[in-house]
Amino acid sequence: MFIGIDDTDSERGLCTTYLAAVLMERLSPLGELVGYPKLIRLNPCARYKTRGNAAIALELKSDRIEDIREIALQTVLELSDFSGSNTNPGLVIASRKTPSMAAFYQRAVTRILEIEDARKLLDQEGIWHRGFKKGRGLIGALAAIGAVLPDYTYELIAYRERDRWGTPRSIDEATVWRADGLTYPRTWDTVDHHNGRMVFAPHSADPVLFGIRGSDPQAILEAFQAIKSEPIERKVLYQTNQGTDAHILEGTVADVRASESYRLRGFVAGQPQAIAGGHLFFPLQDGTGRVVCAAFEPTKNFRAIVKQLIIGDEIEVYGSVQESTLNLEKMRVLHLADKTEAFAPVCPQCNKRMKSAGKGQGYRCRSCKTHAEGLVCRIQKRELETGYYEVPPCARRHLSKPLVRMNGEKVHCSR
Repeated sequence: MFIGIDDTDSERGLCTTYLAAVLMERLSPLGELVGYPKLIRLNPCARYKTRGNAAIALELKSDRIEDIREIALQTVLELSDFSGSNTNPGLVIASRKTPSMAAFYQRAVTRILEIEDARKLLDQEGIWHRGFKKGRGLIGALAAIGAVLPDYTYELIAYRERDRWGTPRSIDEATVWRADGLTYPRTWDTVDHHNGRMVFAPHSADPVLFGIRGSDPQAILEAFQAIKSEPIERKVLYQTNQGTDAHILEGTVADVRASESYRLRGFVAGQPQAIAGGHLFFPLQDGTGRVVCAAFEPTKNFRAIVKQLIIGDEIEVYGSVQESTLNLEKMRVLHLADKTEAFAPVCPQCNKRMKSAGKGQGYRCRSCKTHAEGLVCRIQKRELETGYYEVPPCARRHLSKPLVRMNGEKVHCSR
């Protein structure tokens, strides 16, 4: 059977992945867990998400269906924060996965769905489920079960002892940097080299101590063993759609809709402009229209790349659309336009720069009296290169594919 859970945490605490970790322990005497538990990130633009918009799915072999339903239900009731205004837990237990459920996942990771969309499919398929309060968690629970992952990564999440929840985390930072050095690029986004900080541990009051992401379970375990920290209550290795760009839709500017994420190709149609706070904006144009692209202040050093764009550069952008603006996650520079600079001509006799002879009268050397008609243009060397650029780990969205995973491409990784 397949168990899906979502929307059990709040901004104040608890965590759906922790609930799943406890549930796996409680279910172990009743059946056999099949494969890795799945941590499924859904549309990052979802309005009611708490933190990373993650749902969990487990596959279990067992004939004790009623017992499993009861234990799962009691665990959800015990480890959900029902006091949260946007906490609306959902629990789904299905006997099979169908093409309709896989299609539902694909919509949930790229579009905004309503609770009724989930309820309708659950009723059509005859799937056992329980929704609490508004029941919004049924969307993620059903999507997580239906998830088909042609590309996937892993994350090991370590959980804190309960009496430490809500207190500052104790992690030996030197060992974290050492673990990153030992296992990168098989693990990533543990630390942010450019900004000099750890990024694998949250700052909220939830049970998570830290999470190590990577493509190789063995490398993740090596990194875990190298890190010294406060005592750990439990740990779980999840298979996940993180770092896969599963949320990205192919399209043109004319296709763009709010609360969805796209890969768009076009030309820079205006010089990047900065506003108060350090946010950068520029227009991107293709044959169907124009959209504003933004590199906000939290993207840090990525903005230095965006600043180097000029009108006519051909680029490909990845990002989510909010309020008619595409928030950049990464960018591919395809072709650089020529950047020219105009100079007053040089006198051929004395090799000194000529001066203007007056409006519309060209240039003249005051010493040699030589004359030239106009400015001399020269193509400047661009510091910017073609290839992929990305925001730093401190600004990375869970679903965004890091460049370290893009084999065979010309990449400029953030480190």
